[in-house]
Amino acid sequence: MNIKGFITFILALIILTSCNQPKSDKKSFVLKGTVDGPNTEYVVLSYTDSSDVYISDTLPVKNNSFFKQGSLIHPQLVSLTSNLTGDYMEDPNRLRFFLEPNEMEITLQEDQFPDALITGSKSQNEYELLAKEIKPYYEKVNLNVAQRKKLTEDNREEIEKSNIKIRKLFDEVKNIQLKYAINNPQSYVSAEVINFHSRQLPIDSLKMLYAGLDPILKDSFYGLAIHEEIKSYKFIPIVDSGDIAPNFTSENSDGNVLSLNQFKGKTVLLDFGAGWCVPCKEEIPEVKRIFDKYHSKGLEIIGISFDKDKTSWKENIKDEKLNWHHIYVGSDNIRENGSINVLYRVQPIPAYILIDENGIIIDRYRGADKKDKSLKDLEAKLETLLSSKLL
Repeated sequence: MNIKGFITFILALIILTSCNQPKSDKKSFVLKGTVDGPNTEYVVLSYTDSSDVYISDTLPVKNNSFFKQGSLIHPQLVSLTSNLTGDYMEDPNRLRFFLEPNEMEITLQEDQFPDALITGSKSQNEYELLAKEIKPYYEKVNLNVAQRKKLTEDNREEIEKSNIKIRKLFDEVKNIQLKYAINNPQSYVSAEVINFHSRQLPIDSLKMLYAGLDPILKDSFYGLAIHEEIKSYKFIPIVDSGDIAPNFTSENSDGNVLSLNQFKGKTVLLDFGAGWCVPCKEEIPEVKRIFDKYHSKGLEIIGISFDKDKTSWKENIKDEKLNWHHIYVGSDNIRENGSINVLYRVQPIPAYILIDENGIIIDRYRGADKKDKSLKDLEAKLETLLSSKLL
């Protein structure tokens, strides 16, 4: 073999050998976990993988340990639950954390998942720092909620004052989170925060926050979702007091067709909410009281649900004993043109819109109103409209 041939042979061998060597996959993650507790049989990890496919993997817990390897391009806030997890978001066996394309370890205590020790994720460290900053505000929210539960219907003014305090605390949390996003444009936590609040932000503010993100984040799961929200935005004038309420037709919870027009001659309250929405759940007793007081005088309520699926929607109706009309929009469909919340420009929930017997909008309340008019304001309007009507 001549020198030229020998060199060619060696180069080919090097190339072939390098191709056969295992390469580190930057699109993969390894999660090793331990659970301290006798009753956890499995955990469920839910996330969207590198192919944009939603994954919900059940991982058996053997000898108090579990393992998962999967594909992931960008860090992402994911959910971890177990066979002990209930339906409510604050369940002690439910955890949200930042999964990262890296080797990660997680140490869990049964019934104390939120206190998990997590290593191997820079984004999780940032997420925990932000959570620490807003924790005092959530503690104040919980304190106000506990105090409000002790009040009776005779203390309605105090209940409303408590509601106002709670809403202000949530606004403060939102401001802290968005300030973090502005000051940390290279953090995946910032992208998640902006995406979470995207439907409640003015379009100019959303564009500004998106433009400030690092280009790498714009290609992430959250960056793409924000961009899609901006692209799909269409200016639709808010239907306000004195406007004709847009008609809609949908299947109700009993499987029958329901349309707004069939309620002509009745006063109608559109109640936008969801079973996962904590403020919505907290206002249910007050909405029930209003319905019981005014239903015999002509008030009808149509609940419009943003629940994640129809099963949880129907379970919430049954569990809360909501004895009025219900239709389903779903959390995945609220951006769709023609969706009821798009017709009425409703984003934050709970939200309420009151319509008179002629199909004219009387007023908007809570998340449907820029000034966040309360259920107390709503009842005052109903008292004016319906108090003179016979039972």
